[in-house]
Amino acid sequence: MERVEVFFDFTCEFSNRARHWLDELPGLKVVWRPFSLLEVNRHDDAGPVFSRPEYADNVSLVALAVFEAVREAGGDIDGYRRQMFTAWHDEHDRYGRLTSADIVGFAESAGLENFHYETAIARVAAEHAAGRALGVFGTPTFFFGEHEGVFVKLDAVPAADRARGLWQAVHDMTTDQFALREWQRVSPQGAS
Repeated sequence: MERVEVFFDFTCEFSNRARHWLDELPGLKVVWRPFSLLEVNRHDDAGPVFSRPEYADNVSLVALAVFEAVREAGGDIDGYRRQMFTAWHDEHDRYGRLTSADIVGFAESAGLENFHYETAIARVAAEHAAGRALGVFGTPTFFFGEHEGVFVKLDAVPAADRARGLWQAVHDMTTDQFALREWQRVSPQGAS
C-alpha cells in the first residue's frame, strides 16, 4: 500500500481540495498531520499561539487539537476530519461560523468522550514543530519519505479519471526528480 504524510490545516482551502482528491485514491494510506497556519502567519514576538491563553478558544486551533485528541483516543479520525473539512469549506451555509462547541460536538460523534485542550494542543505544537524541522512552510505539504516533501496547491479537485495520474505525477516528481526544486504555473496579470 502506498503511504503519504500530509501536513494540513482545516482552514486551508488547498488542504480541503487535497483531502477530496486523496480520499478518492484507493490503496493510498494517508497520515494527516496538523500544521497551524495561524502560527505560520503570526507576526509578533509574544511566543507561539499554542501556549497563549488568548488563543485557547480560536476555532482553527481547537479544530486541530480535537483532531489530535480523537486520534489519541482511537476514535473515528477520518470521520472527524471529513466532517470538519466539510463544515468549514463545503457546507458553510449549513453550519455558519463554527464555534468551539460545534467542533467538540463533531469530536463526540467521532467517539471522543473527554477533550482536554492543553494536552491536545501540546500534540499539535509538537506536530507543527516536526513539520517546521522538515521544512514545511504551508499547507498542504506531502511527504513520501523522510526528505521527499512537496507543497501542493490544487486549483480544483481533479476529476476522477485524472486523479490517479496526477497523484503519480506528483509522487514521481517529488521522489525521482531531485533536480526539480520548484515548479509554479504562471498566469498573465488579471487572469484567474
